[in-house]
Amino acid sequence: MRFGVVLPIWRLSVADAETMTVKAEELGVDGVFVPDHILAPSATMQHYGPSWPDPFSLLAYLAGRTRRIQVGASVIVLPYRNPLVIAKAAATVDQVSGGRFIFGVGVGWDEEEFRDLGLPFRQRGKIADEYIRIIKEAWTNDVPSFKGEYLSFAGATFAPRPVQKPHPPIWVGGMPGVISAPAVRRVALLCDAWHPLGLSLDDVEKGIATIRQMAAKAGRRDELKFAPRNLLNLTPDAKGRGRASFEGSPDEVVADIRRARALGVDYLTFDMPKLDVPGMVRTIERFVKDVKPAAA
Repeated sequence: MRFGVVLPIWRLSVADAETMTVKAEELGVDGVFVPDHILAPSATMQHYGPSWPDPFSLLAYLAGRTRRIQVGASVIVLPYRNPLVIAKAAATVDQVSGGRFIFGVGVGWDEEEFRDLGLPFRQRGKIADEYIRIIKEAWTNDVPSFKGEYLSFAGATFAPRPVQKPHPPIWVGGMPGVISAPAVRRVALLCDAWHPLGLSLDDVEKGIATIRQMAAKAGRRDELKFAPRNLLNLTPDAKGRGRASFEGSPDEVVADIRRARALGVDYLTFDMPKLDVPGMVRTIERFVKDVKPAAA
């Protein structure tokens, strides 16, 4: 089992993100992840905050400040950028990190942001599916070619390609708190891992069963991984019945991790409570000291 932390970059400076990444690596955390918005309309402001550095640039910088820890996106909103531009930026991060990049992807949710960017919100799922195919084509061929509804190209080289072969792992996110049917289909047929946000372990179990069934029909069940993203809320005392997954005392969180492993989860990624940087670092330190060894 691997463990990662999501950096709340909407309320961090780049220096803060660097501090947390370097500390996470020192403590033995396996990965750091950053989310993606280009603009911050009212809904994004309300849920998160105003500051959204470019994820690829930031991850490349963080990769240069570290040596071991994986650097990932949770998640890149695929329709926001030309897929070949995405493929080039992501391949570059994988190159500069020496093959430590995890490519989390999603379709987006803030309709106003799509409107401001001049993009068709209702087509975002179809766009994302085609863009995944384009990105994989670019990553795996010296002279890629593709003919699609949104983009067609041929006859030009694409380099550098990623270090990881055949390509960096593609994790599929989804809407918070629900088993997204399009995301389930997307991971079962096109991608490498399911990366749901804010699901209970009961729902994670249901989603994994569905994905395995769909993937088996497509002949690729054994290829898939599972990497849920949840809030890590370590409390001084046990929370008991009715608590959220990964909320409560170290013993309760250990029990959740063991259950997740038994379900087939390979990687757990955690958001942290709305603390300042020292508070978030203390949460990571407590997890590494009190939870991780007991869950091994």
